[in-house]
Amino acid sequence: MTASPGRGRPKLHSDEAILEAALRLFATHGYDGTSLRSLNRELGLSHSAIHQRFGTKEDLYKAVIDHEFGAMFSEIRDNLRSLPRPDTQLGELQSQFKAFLIASHKHPYLNRLMNNEGLEDSWHLDHIYKKYVQPSLAPVRKLMDELAKKKVIKPTAVRTPFFLVAHGAAGIFTLHALSSKFNSTDGAVSVEKLADEAAWLIVDGMRR
Repeated sequence: MTASPGRGRPKLHSDEAILEAALRLFATHGYDGTSLRSLNRELGLSHSAIHQRFGTKEDLYKAVIDHEFGAMFSEIRDNLRSLPRPDTQLGELQSQFKAFLIASHKHPYLNRLMNNEGLEDSWHLDHIYKKYVQPSLAPVRKLMDELAKKKVIKPTAVRTPFFLVAHGAAGIFTLHALSSKFNSTDGAVSVEKLADEAAWLIVDGMRR
């Protein structure tokens, strides 16, 4: 699929480029505020190009979510393999949070989309929660339950660290303009250092 020449607009041909552009629109304008027509116009494609490739707006949205979460989870696994192997379950929990935060640095629009989606109940929020959030939290929940039974941490609902990590600490990377205001006193952002600090603060706060 190619755009017609001569308009001076960027011509994005790959599925990945289209999905990334769609993510930006969904994150900025929400599901209801985004249309296939506006996306085609932004990319300089014919009015039916994206529909022919991805189907309906619902189909496109699911493709965007699958692509972005798939990439992020792959990066989290890579981050976990690259981090020093923890010798305790508490260290393993901290590594899980740190790996997530390092990956979040590369997905600010996904974080922004999730902040918007979490405001109201919808089929797209259900899709994200059931397909990605709930399954990804299962091993974290199991680890936290085991640590609580051993009296290493206080009994804590998994929702608490989830929001502290995904919608709290990840804001360091999502809210770029605000975060950069701290550079004059804290220095430039070091992704790994900030992820390590945030993960340690959250896990240390859960200790008995």
